[in-house]
Formats: sequence, structure tokens, C-alpha cells
Amino acid sequence: MPKFSENTIQEIKNRLSIVDVVSDYVLLAKKNNRYWGLCPFHNEKTPSFTVVEDKGFYHCFGCGKSGSIFDFIMEEEHLSYPEAVRYLAKKAGVELKQETPQENIIRKEKESLQELYNKISQSFHFLLMKSKQGENARQYLESRKINKETQEKFLLGFAPTDESWLYRFLKKNNYSSELLKQSGLFSSRYPTYPLFVNRIMFPIRTWQGDCVAFGGRDLTGTSRAKYINTPETEIYSKRSLLFGLYEGLDSLKKDQEVKICEGNFDVISLHQAGLANTVAPLGTAFTKEQAKLLLRYVTKVDLLFDSDSAGQNATKKTLKLCQQMGLENSVIEIQNAKDVAEILQTQGEETLINCCSKSINGFDYLVQSALRMYDIKQPKNKFLIFKEVKPYLDSTSSEIEKESYIKKLAELLEVSERQIKEDYRKGNDGVINKRNSNDQKVILNPFQLNPDLYLMVTLANNRSIFDSVKGKLKIGLLTDDYAISLYTILEDAARKKISSDEAFSQLITNDELRNLVKTSFMIKMFRDKNIGNDINHAILRIQLLDIEKKRNSILNLLQYSIEENGLEVQNYSELLLQKKNLDERYEALKNEADNEDY
Repeated sequence: MPKFSENTIQEIKNRLSIVDVVSDYVLLAKKNNRYWGLCPFHNEKTPSFTVVEDKGFYHCFGCGKSGSIFDFIMEEEHLSYPEAVRYLAKKAGVELKQETPQENIIRKEKESLQELYNKISQSFHFLLMKSKQGENARQYLESRKINKETQEKFLLGFAPTDESWLYRFLKKNNYSSELLKQSGLFSSRYPTYPLFVNRIMFPIRTWQGDCVAFGGRDLTGTSRAKYINTPETEIYSKRSLLFGLYEGLDSLKKDQEVKICEGNFDVISLHQAGLANTVAPLGTAFTKEQAKLLLRYVTKVDLLFDSDSAGQNATKKTLKLCQQMGLENSVIEIQNAKDVAEILQTQGEETLINCCSKSINGFDYLVQSALRMYDIKQPKNKFLIFKEVKPYLDSTSSEIEKESYIKKLAELLEVSERQIKEDYRKGNDGVINKRNSNDQKVILNPFQLNPDLYLMVTLANNRSIFDSVKGKLKIGLLTDDYAISLYTILEDAARKKISSDEAFSQLITNDELRNLVKTSFMIKMFRDKNIGNDINHAILRIQLLDIEKKRNSILNLLQYSIEENGLEVQNYSELLLQKKNLDERYEALKNEADNEDY
């Protein structure tokens, strides 16, 4: 990822008003010192999207999205951060720093690889649609009920049986042997032997429509691998792309809903049946990166994985991830067929459409699946049913939503809600299970943040005083994961002498934490002129909590010694002395906190 100097970023922000840039996409009206409009990232009738011009930030109180002028362009134009910087630099007339020779080489290699894939996808498509050698492939697609229009839409192709054709063809078009070796189109052991021979070819395209990889379906019936995919290359990461996204992008934006199935033929079948808001992972489980990609366009996910055991296991894992990412989720259960492609082939489009018209929400699906596995009449099985749905509850950030699921589960299992909550509070071995804070959404209400996180968010807003605070606050005193991350990021920013909010936020790799900090930049309370008193008080609170924890640990050891005669006299005396010192330190800090003028 290119590194842009702070001067470059600041010059772009100085030349461009965030209000002017956002106004190209949103009709804004000024009220007091803010501009308001309908959020471009979710449907709403009452404006909850605001832009604060003097601070250069936007925030939506409806969907929670927040950020700078660069974040807005990244969201609206679906660009990466470097792409957004280039986009705005061009708009502002700011010259970006010249590439290094190495960066220039890498960029040109990627461009050559991209050109290669776009060109060869057209060649494979021609061989399927027009050539005599593609006849068998055309007959196969006809037997699968895939019509010509759909073949054109997905740019389906055919890799010929001639094993020497591809290398000869590409060399004739002046592609170097080194580039072809890196392309993923040839065997790693035999550089001139093609990966795809006598296969139906499925181009894998980015949301912009560039082909970056292929999937291939064997036509011989003898290959050990019915389906194979291009290995990852400089331009292809299977975790970050979805088959069918480019072809269904307009439908996704319109419906704000997506169907996820398993295979390429499933996607193609559903598109042909008029359900173009359908995608599939690329030979791997559904990933967090793919979920983030979908969150640009949709709020709801319907799962149509295969009806076999592997498909059902994939459904459970994907439901958990979708719930964790805040995507409304449901399952469409396939009846009397292995997958949706089989329904199209054997029963036709109308049956396929009817099958996809009924869904069950994710929680109910998991409950019903568990009921099929366990006899609810057996008391022990009630707990096993609960265990099946617990990961989904863990992934639910809304306490209101979680409460409703627990109530429903309690009624079904004929137990009290209190009993469900008690088991939920405990892990499988009866020990209280504390979730990592990175698995939880943090609501940015200053009064609800724990002392650790409140202090570090405040310091993120007042970075000039961080060095003076470090002497009072060691990182070992912090227990909140987000707070610990911010501490290390603040140290990094201080070393690099980073001053702008934009450059600082780019150091934060966790999306949720970055959004929290960016939102805090818009809240006056975090930058109050008397914030020093708040910071001192927060440090005192953290120090007091740390002493309380140490005192409790010593008290537990002393109690154990009394009950079990578990300590020698010398150790017992040392513990008493440690407790006395902690008591004195605690009282001194407490008096200091009580006397703070804040």
C-alpha cells in the first residue's frame, strides 16, 4: 500500500472542502454549523447524515458510518485508500510523490498481468461461443439449461484440449516467459503446460469488471479435480472476491439484499432465473473480507448452501459471521435436490424461483437444525441445543435482539430465561466466559466507555500530551484490548511525528476501532479545554482499579492460607506487608482523586 506524506494529505484537504465533495453525491442543507442530508449509505426518509466542514468529518447517526473526505470517497466510489487519495489529488490538482523505481516495476507487472487476464478471458469466450472445438462445451452447458444470454453475461469460456495452444498463443502476443510463470495459468512444475485443459471456464471478476482469475469445470469426466481455480497471484486474493458480484452489482444495490450459494453453476442458475442478486465464495469458506465487501451494498443475506452435511456446516459458520458483521441473515432450505443448479436442470426456473421465495431467519434455522439432531425430551439434550445456538448469540451485538432470542429459546426448551442466561454467562466447563472486546461493537457514548478506553480515546484526540501521560500510565495497567491497541498506536504516531487526524486514523488496522476514533474526533467533549483534569482523573481511576485487583488477589491467598494452611509463616507475613502497602497506596490515590478539581 503506497505511503503518502502528511503534507500531501493536508494539501488535498486544504484545497478541497468536504462539503463541496459530499455535495456531488448528497443534497445538503445547512443548520447552525453543520450540513445535513439523507445518508447515501443506507435508505432513510429523515436526514441523519451530517457534515462538519471545519473539522472535515462526516457522520451518520442512522447507520453509524463516519470519517474524513477520503473515507467518503472510498465508500461512495468503492475505492481503496490509495485510490481515494489519487482520485482526490487529481480533483484538487495536487501532485503526488513520484513512485520509487521498485514501486514502478511492481505496478507495471500488475498492469501487465491484468491485461493478460482480460485478454485471455475474451479468447476463452470466443472459443466457447464460436469455435468448432468448443462444440462439446456448448452441448454440456445446454444440458445444464444454461442459455446463450447467460453465457454472454458471465463471459463463460472454453479451455481447449490442445495442451500447447495457450503458451504458444500468449508468447505470440509478446507476453514474457517470466510473466507467464507468475500468471497462475500454467503448471508450477512444467511452465509451458496449462492449468486448464478441456474445461468450461468461469472468469472471476472484480466489482469493476476486470478478470483476475478463472475457475474451470472438467469436461472429460476423468480428472480427479472436477473444479479447479487459479492460484492466488499479485492481482487475485480469493478471500476478498465473490463470484457473480460484478454481474449482480446493480441488483444488489437496488435490493440491498444478497443470496450466497456455494458454486459457480448455482450463481449462474439463479441469475438466469431472474435472481441476479446472487454470489458465491471462491472455493473456500465465506470470509470476513467478503462480508465487508457485501456491506458496501446490502444489509441482508440469504444463504443457499448445498443440502449435504458440508453445506449445512458451512451455513452455520456463515450465519455466525454474518451476525457478527451486523448483516441481517436467513436461510433458504433446498428441498428435493442437492443444490440450486440441480433444481434448474431438473425442475426448471419456476420451481427454482418458488424455492427461493421462502426463508427462515438465521436463529430459527439453527434452533430447528439442533432439534433435528437432539431429542428435546431429554434434559441433557436441552443443554446441547443451547450449545448449538450459543455461538450465534455470542455474535449478536444488540442486547435487545439477544434478549428476544433467549426468551424464544427459553419457551421452546421449557426452562426459565434466568437459567438460559446463567448458562450463557458460563462456558462449557462452568467457568464465566469473558469475550474479547474486539468481538464486541463499542458504542461511542463517552459516559458508557470503560475507564481504559475513555482515556485512550481522549488521548487520541489530544496526542500532543501523550508523552507527558506515559510516565503516569504504563501499558500494563490497561485491560481493555482496544485501549491497549490505541496505546501502542499513539506510541507509533509519536515516533513518526504524525500530527493530522487523517494520518493517525490510517495507523488503526481494526475497522471498528478506527470508526470509533474517527467518530470521537467530532465530539467536542473529547477536546474540551479542561480535558487535562479528566485525563488525570481517568488515570487515577485506572490505578485504583489495578490496586483493587492486586489486593483481591492477596486476600484470596490469605484466605486460602487460613482455610488450608497453605502458606509458610514467612510468606504469610510478606503478603500482609504487601497488602498494607497497597492499602496505603490506595488511600493516597483515593484522596487525590477526591480532591481533584474537575
